[in-house]
Amino acid sequence: MSRGRQPTKNRDAGIAMAQGRGTVMQFVPDTGRVCDFMIRGAGRIVFVRIKRAARLHCGVLELAEEYKEQIAGLRTLPGSGPVTRELWLYSKKCAWRYFRVTDTGIEEISPVVGNLIPAGKTPAGSGAVTAP
Repeated sequence: MSRGRQPTKNRDAGIAMAQGRGTVMQFVPDTGRVCDFMIRGAGRIVFVRIKRAARLHCGVLELAEEYKEQIAGLRTLPGSGPVTRELWLYSKKCAWRYFRVTDTGIEEISPVVGNLIPAGKTPAGSGAVTAP
């Protein structure tokens, strides 16, 4: 059963950000999808899932636990070599955090081309963490 209209404002903002990284191929929204779109470009493929976070400014471990279903879904997709999986979380106030989903956990990344956030420049609660 649907719980109302699908949010489009932040999904559109996420797609606009993704277009700066390459060609975006959107997937049809349905109950079985594990990602919202794929970014193709610069010899890479990135599967992206966008999700609204009730609490965005907390530790990576807490976010990994809160979104373990989405992370598990992304892990069903290939994730090695030039193929990566990312979880993009946004808040009600349009703040964003980005994570690369690995086979053993999640790593916070910068929004620009999915680079890892440099050491010494970690936002609140960022870093790599082994997720459930």
